[in-house]
Amino acid sequence: MFYCPNCKSQEIFPVAGGCVGQIYLCKDCGYRGSFVLEIDGADAFREIEKENKDHPK
Repeated sequence: MFYCPNCKSQEIFPVAGGCVGQIYLCKDCGYRGSFVLEIDGADAFREIEKENKDHPK
């Protein structure tokens, strides 16, 4: 599962690829870039969300 590094949305999709690598676009916040979060399961994502709430920036 891929997640947007900016808003943590799952609404992120590849829009370009090839020799430069994948470029992703987030439909929720408009993030465009090659860096995305990849998490194996929903449990791991809930843990990250909990940590973010416990330790805000």
